[in-house]
Amino acid sequence: SPMPISPITGVVLDGRVDPSVFKRHIVLIGLTAPETTAAYRVGSHNGVTPVEISANALGRILSPVQLSRPSWAPMLEVVAVLYFAFCLVFFIPRISFKVGAGLLAVFLLTWYVAAVGLFLGYGYWVRVMGPVLLACAGFVLVQAGIYSRQLRQESLEANKTLGLSYQGQGMLDMAYERYMQCPVQDTSIRNLLYTLALDFERKRMFNKALAIYDHIRVAGPFKDVDKRRSRLQSLDSTMVLSVTGTRGDLPLIMDDTQVKPTFGRYELIRELGRGSMGTVYLGRDPKINRDVAIKTMAYEDVDPGNLPGVKARFFREAEAAGKLSHPNIVSIFDVGEEHDMAYIAMELLNGDDLTVYCKSDNLLPPARATAIIADVTAALDYAHGQGVIHRDIKPANIMMLEDGRIKVTDFGIAQIVDASRTRSSAVLGTPNYMSPEQVAGKTLDGRSDLFSLGVVYYELLSGAKPFRGDTVSAILYAVSRQAHTPLSGAAPDVPACCEEIVNKLLLKGVTRRFASAAQLAKALEACLAELRK
Repeated sequence: SPMPISPITGVVLDGRVDPSVFKRHIVLIGLTAPETTAAYRVGSHNGVTPVEISANALGRILSPVQLSRPSWAPMLEVVAVLYFAFCLVFFIPRISFKVGAGLLAVFLLTWYVAAVGLFLGYGYWVRVMGPVLLACAGFVLVQAGIYSRQLRQESLEANKTLGLSYQGQGMLDMAYERYMQCPVQDTSIRNLLYTLALDFERKRMFNKALAIYDHIRVAGPFKDVDKRRSRLQSLDSTMVLSVTGTRGDLPLIMDDTQVKPTFGRYELIRELGRGSMGTVYLGRDPKINRDVAIKTMAYEDVDPGNLPGVKARFFREAEAAGKLSHPNIVSIFDVGEEHDMAYIAMELLNGDDLTVYCKSDNLLPPARATAIIADVTAALDYAHGQGVIHRDIKPANIMMLEDGRIKVTDFGIAQIVDASRTRSSAVLGTPNYMSPEQVAGKTLDGRSDLFSLGVVYYELLSGAKPFRGDTVSAILYAVSRQAHTPLSGAAPDVPACCEEIVNKLLLKGVTRRFASAAQLAKALEACLAELRK
């Protein structure tokens, strides 16, 4: 039977297609209609017939353009990866985010253009995605790391700034909390912690200083931390500030000249003495380089139940005394408290108190003794006018300076000391110098101070005390009930005007004494005029 003519052959024979179109070409003839042949899926194309598959394969074989993966392609990809990695490690972290992102875009564009050029121009196939993914992922990770470091640095600077601020204001515990949130490996943080530990040492908070030294040692040796740590561990039981002997009767030990104990802004230099309220220290105000006297009151010596009231009274009395401004009254500069005691910073007096002149072998002339009592009377007159009662006039609280001036100290402190003691305490005050109404626990006024001043005057003139006894109870009984030993009997040569003033000052009845310090001052002035004649 005759072979059927294909459509393409028919159009050629009919002259509808020029036969020269197929010259030097290979023509494949096959079935393409869906109902006559099977169809296959090739790549993204559906319904591809066998003849079309054969034509595509034959065309690739006969095409002059060939796709290939040269031997140097893997090396190029490795070089690209290393190039991007080098930029990510050494270059991108040192520039801003915007500049880094711009450079990354330029690098990626260059890489894509090179790969496409090799593909289109030479048929070389290079894997593009490996370096691209590394560059993009690495850039994101680097920027995240930079952001994280910036947050940590900002937190570090904020904690350092707040810590320094708290430390400068004396809030050491709050400064400690801030510094402990910073990495101790940072040298600047170790320096800050070291200075904070020194401040804790100055405040006698040895446990906290020791904890900081232990924390610093975590990062390795630093300055003299090991030496200080060993010293604190061995001397913790002795390096205390004792004012009444309840903890070994030890003064403040200052075996390290680099660390001066402090109260507020005042550095303690050495102990000067001990009084009814506590220990007195020589201090220095570093802001104006002025020496001061620091008087302390330890809270451990106060009945815990009375502590809030004692503290309130302490600051109230100290404030009242601080308002007194008189040539014969010691000046108070400051008052404050530490974690375990309160303190008063006052004028440092160079001289001796009157106790040295109350001895029979070192008595002052009557005129000089009377002049001293007149100065004290002037101070009391001023203080009483301000509503402040001394309550503890005695030779130890009256200072004669090197230039001869008289200063009265410890205004209002006797009441603080009395309030800090329990009811079982034997005596509230100094027995020999107490007034009868003070012994009886009555409400006091300025005339109680005048009675005490009469005792001091008697002692300056005679070197003996007007009320005597072998026990405290006997002395208190004598003060309350017995007449004083006549001054003429203890010191026969005392002028009559002096004895008259003493006798009136030491009367038991409050109303029978001088009504005020001003009235006493007039009597003393008249006596002085008589003595000078």
